[in-house]
Amino acid sequence: MNRTLRFVLPLTMLGLIVFPHRAPAPIIYREGEGFSSGDLTDIEIKRNAEEQFKLSQRYEADGDYKRAGASYRLVVRRFPRSDIAATAQFRSGQMLEREGKLQRAFYEYQGLVEKYPKSSDFEAALQAEYNIGKAYLDGKPIDIYGVPTLPSMAKAQEMFRKIVTNAPYSPMAPLAQYGIAQALEKSGAISATVTAYQQVVDRYPASDVAPNAMYQIGYVYFQASRTTGYDQTAAVRAQEAFEDFLLRYPNSEKVSQAQDNLKILLGRKTENSYNIAKFYDKQRNYKAAYVYYNEVLQQQPDSPEAQRAKQRMDEIRSRVGENALRIGGAEGPPAQVAGNGRKLQAQADTASRPDFVGPPPPTPASTPSPPPASKVEPSTPSPTPDQSVPDQKPMRTAPGDVAPVEPTLPSQ
Repeated sequence: MNRTLRFVLPLTMLGLIVFPHRAPAPIIYREGEGFSSGDLTDIEIKRNAEEQFKLSQRYEADGDYKRAGASYRLVVRRFPRSDIAATAQFRSGQMLEREGKLQRAFYEYQGLVEKYPKSSDFEAALQAEYNIGKAYLDGKPIDIYGVPTLPSMAKAQEMFRKIVTNAPYSPMAPLAQYGIAQALEKSGAISATVTAYQQVVDRYPASDVAPNAMYQIGYVYFQASRTTGYDQTAAVRAQEAFEDFLLRYPNSEKVSQAQDNLKILLGRKTENSYNIAKFYDKQRNYKAAYVYYNEVLQQQPDSPEAQRAKQRMDEIRSRVGENALRIGGAEGPPAQVAGNGRKLQAQADTASRPDFVGPPPPTPASTPSPPPASKVEPSTPSPTPDQSVPDQKPMRTAPGDVAPVEPTLPSQ
């Protein structure tokens, strides 16, 4: 290998010296596109920016966009602080667009956005960047070493993110953020897609694309609910998103679409409940089947499934009875209930067990004898001569009568 280089390198250098005009263009690395051949080497170099700019315009007028772009770039490289450098940067991007080199054109526009943010062409450069990103979003293949390859949603996301990052408050920012979400949606990233659409709604609620972004959140979940037959979690989120959309944007052009999707979701939900009910019905779990048949009635009472569910519910009731279908019903004998309506807990005599290791049970104290009853004289007004008062016997407290005391309940 080394011996080969000893012969090849000298011959190459000799060829460059003998045939200088046949030397290839320099190889340049550019961000996002890798290595490519440099600009033309036969562009006339002028003494100042104005003359170089006029030469570029002549190339452009003649339709020689390749030389025009190269000359505009000479203005930027040699005279970056001149008054027309920003315009030359913008025109360079336009020439590359006309050549069909969209990736290089994007980075020329990006150069203007980063280096000349006060340029009068700033908004036009952002618009041009968005158009290029949209082209890749719509399926344009990316170029690698000048060779078109497969479409890349990652390239579209990269371009849109640069717009949002460099100009988050520009008119193009909501469109760019929406483009990020669209690229993610096409790549199949559900969670990231919903987040990107939600950022459009949160950051730019007054933009024209905010209603569409909120609708798309529901639509992404709607599509996800259909991927494996029926995904209940995705279906619930889709329903919530569409309902929020209708509440927030009642005048949107997508209202009718959202309403149609909600009807489809409700129909699939009813069908799913009916299928679950039939499953439990076949398993003779009539209580669970009854619950899901009832859900069908609640969801779509006028549907054919609801009519069949109602008929089957009547059959189950007549077969097992109302008590067997009662939800949350008590099983076994009823618990004892105190006079105040609260249930009393059964207490086991654990102290009498042979394996009890706790303290011995307390010895009950002797119950004192009640004091002798005393005669209670009723407080009544003195009788009149015409009235007779019957003999009243004094009230006595029986020896076994003790005032009732509520049991002490355990602390919660």
